[in-house]
Amino acid sequence: MPPSNPEIRPGVEPEGPVLYAEDGWSWAWILVAPVACAAAGLFEFLTGAPVHWLMLTVCAVAAGLSHGVMIAATRVHGRVRLTPTSYFQGTEELELERVTEVHPLPTGNPDEQSWQSARILGELREVPKRRGAVGMLLDNGAEVRAWARRPEALREALAGAVADGPDSAPDAAPDVAPESAPDSAPDESPDTA
Repeated sequence: MPPSNPEIRPGVEPEGPVLYAEDGWSWAWILVAPVACAAAGLFEFLTGAPVHWLMLTVCAVAAGLSHGVMIAATRVHGRVRLTPTSYFQGTEELELERVTEVHPLPTGNPDEQSWQSARILGELREVPKRRGAVGMLLDNGAEVRAWARRPEALREALAGAVADGPDSAPDAAPDVAPESAPDSAPDESPDTA
């Protein structure tokens, strides 16, 4: 695994315009367990059953803390940022001047393209579930894979940024807001299974 840049802290936005952005899970998911436990307590109260306040509270706190750890991990390791000069996957940074080609996406042909087994950028060993990979050829001949929820959009943004180069980057390119809760369900974990 390549060393991470110690000067770049996770969660710190890169300078300059952001051409493509994705985040991990939304912090809103931390409320799922407490809300479910409150609903269970309300149901017990309304039906006249004995209300298990202590157990429901313990479950809500324990599940909330567990979700918090998972959410924090996905917001570090599932983070994608593309600027006119750099690509960030998790805590790894790749200078775009090192990228000589952005490979086309797979077409469904059973023959695997060489980049589909290349090293994955970031700290994860495999492309997470419900994510797609984008292959890149580096100046030293090595191939690497970037990944995102929307691989077509990432590939298009990467190809544009690589083709433009750092010298022709626009001064005020529109920022793409990071994706948040609507399509990032808790089952979208960065696991490698």
